[in-house]
Amino acid sequence: MPNVGLPTPPLPGSRGLDRRTLLVGAAGALATAGLRRPARAAGYATSVAARSGPRFDPVLGRRLQRVLHDALRDPGTHFPGAILHVAGPTLGTWTGVVGLGRVAPAAPMRRDDRFRAGSIAKPFVAVVVLQLAERGRLSLDAPLPEVLPASVVGRFANAAGISVRMLLGHRSGIPEWDTPAVDDEIAHHPAKVWNTGEILDRAAAQPPVFAPGTSYSYSNTDYNLLGLIIEQVTGHSWRHEVSGRVISPLGLTRTALPAPGHRSLAGGHAHGYGEVDGRRVDLTGVDPSMAGAAGGGALVTTVQDLARFLDALLKRRLFRHRETLRQMLAFAPAADVGGQVGYGLGIERRLLPGGIEAIGHLGGTAGYRAYVGRLRPQGVTITLALNWQDDPTPVLIPAVKALAAARP
Repeated sequence: MPNVGLPTPPLPGSRGLDRRTLLVGAAGALATAGLRRPARAAGYATSVAARSGPRFDPVLGRRLQRVLHDALRDPGTHFPGAILHVAGPTLGTWTGVVGLGRVAPAAPMRRDDRFRAGSIAKPFVAVVVLQLAERGRLSLDAPLPEVLPASVVGRFANAAGISVRMLLGHRSGIPEWDTPAVDDEIAHHPAKVWNTGEILDRAAAQPPVFAPGTSYSYSNTDYNLLGLIIEQVTGHSWRHEVSGRVISPLGLTRTALPAPGHRSLAGGHAHGYGEVDGRRVDLTGVDPSMAGAAGGGALVTTVQDLARFLDALLKRRLFRHRETLRQMLAFAPAADVGGQVGYGLGIERRLLPGGIEAIGHLGGTAGYRAYVGRLRPQGVTITLALNWQDDPTPVLIPAVKALAAARP
């Protein structure tokens, strides 16, 4: 999503670094901006294995903790702290942390700290749209004029040729509203409350990227429109529907969708940081309206809750019919850097080193980077959170390699 400052570090909901630097290293100002090593308090490090279920291999736990230590000391990273969570039916559950959850005054990162998860909100939104389709409230192949008012679709010349399914899979050709000018505005005016109309106008001011359905291009605008479709169909806000249909039924008690204007994170949380005008800045309080249903700061959660969500999704606990999940996981080609080879309906497919497949979603927003994915064939769910919108590769790839090498 947007960039965190005047140079070029990506900021809010889910673009920028989200798709462009995974597995290839941080780019632009992220490579040179940075915290001095002493400020990152590498001494703070803990890990916890679950007390129930299979006993987690202590040797593997030490390897994963070393991954966190090494990533914190990597000269190419900038995050003050990180959380790593892994879970599998035969593996057990392990959570490790390293570094600082707050820089000044210094406080260690904690395993259950909340954070803003950026574009990981997209699969939550996609689930609600698919549930509505299951119940006959809408058709995934309906063109936009059938599901949105003229005041919305009139902004986009190709709206009649764009379907709900195309929005879910980023195949609409609708432009991205996230531009360098928007990034700069967010970084310098974190308290601004954004409305969806303003976001759509910024996208509509640009020409279409391609004819509807002919290609793939990740666009946060697609999910802003899906949020409006949920509201049009149900008569309730997209936040209300995601909370009632996904978060509450799964018992995700540490997950919330704060309303616009509610900038503080309740309860224990990690502060998020980034560089603005050459200075490290606390970006925790960027308004959650910034990217709307596309993600940004809208989804506040924990690594444990994200793992529970993905596990429940892949076990089909959120859908009535097996076919619905099959459609969600029908990955169309979506080649992108970082090992992304496909995008389904609100969910990514990546091929990682060693031929490991990862099904999940990456998220980035002001001050935070997060990822949740199911590793195949290992059957392990991996979740990570950084409190800087940093390249996750130094944590993710060594952790995946350690899990792949572990005994079954």
